[in-house]
Amino acid sequence: MHIRNVIFGIILFFLVSCDYFSFTKKKNIQAIDTIINLSKVDVSPSFNKCKELNVSAKNDCFRAEIQEKISMSLSEIDFIVDEDMDEVIYVHLIINNYGRVKLKEIEASKNVLEKLPVLDSLLKVSVKKLPKILPAIKRGIPVTTQYTLPVKINIKNN
Repeated sequence: MHIRNVIFGIILFFLVSCDYFSFTKKKNIQAIDTIINLSKVDVSPSFNKCKELNVSAKNDCFRAEIQEKISMSLSEIDFIVDEDMDEVIYVHLIINNYGRVKLKEIEASKNVLEKLPVLDSLLKVSVKKLPKILPAIKRGIPVTTQYTLPVKINIKNN
C-alpha cells in the first residue's frame, strides 16, 4: 500500500508540474504596430501637376484643381431659374485605387434639386471630364477614398 502512495504522489507531481518540464522554447514576443487608422491616408489623392509638392501644398493643389475643373464645367451651362439662387451644395466623390472618379451623391437643398433637376447629370459629366487622378496611398498601397467637394451655386435671374 505504501508503494501505491509513492506512485500516486509521483504521478500527481508530474501532472501538477508540467510547466516545469516544458520542452518548447519560449519566444520573446514584441508588440507589433497593428493599429491602423482607416479613416486617414498617408498620401492624399492628387493630380499629376500636384504630385511633386509637399503634403500640405499637394492637398491645397488638389482641392483647388478639382474645384476649378468642376466649376469651369458647370459655368459652361446656362441655367435658367425664376429667382436668384445662392447656395452651397456638397458633391461626394469616390476616387478608387486606380484613380478613377465616380459621383457618389449630391447633398443639396430641396430648392436646388427642384430648380435645377439636371444638376445631377451635369455633375456626372463634369466628373467624367476630370483629368487622371493619382489615388490616395495608405502604407504604400493605393486605396479608395471619398472626397467631399463644396460647390457654390450662384445664379442670378436675368
